[in-house]
Amino acid sequence: MNLRNKWLAGFAIWAMFASAGAMAAVNANEMHVALTSLKLALAKIGVANAILSNPTPPSSNAEARLAAPNQLGSQEIDSILVSAGGVINVYLSQAVGVGNGIVQLVPKVVTDKDGKKGVQYTCYSPNIPDIATAAPECTYHPAVK
Repeated sequence: MNLRNKWLAGFAIWAMFASAGAMAAVNANEMHVALTSLKLALAKIGVANAILSNPTPPSSNAEARLAAPNQLGSQEIDSILVSAGGVINVYLSQAVGVGNGIVQLVPKVVTDKDGKKGVQYTCYSPNIPDIATAAPECTYHPAVK
């Protein structure tokens, strides 16, 4: 093999490894499991109950009457943390395909046509650009630095 072919082969191998790292994508099945988990459902219920029964949204797991963040983990979720405004921060595990991935569920009080109040959540990710491909109900909003 001449020098040019060796160089091209080396470059092709390097490009393959480089693109594999850049193309590491969210595992849609694991993301679905994470976002439909019972532990996340419990967190959403806890935050909703706290919002509907108090004038101020919860700003911690304790205020939402939830277990500690690391006790709400699973194979797909490292932890679930409630922060200011009742925002639920879901810290994803490597099983989902992204290191240190975060999904945020932002609550909003809504009133139906009968005047009954409820809580709806909007799903964002500050650090998973392709979140919508794995979770169509979520959108990417890069974190402001």
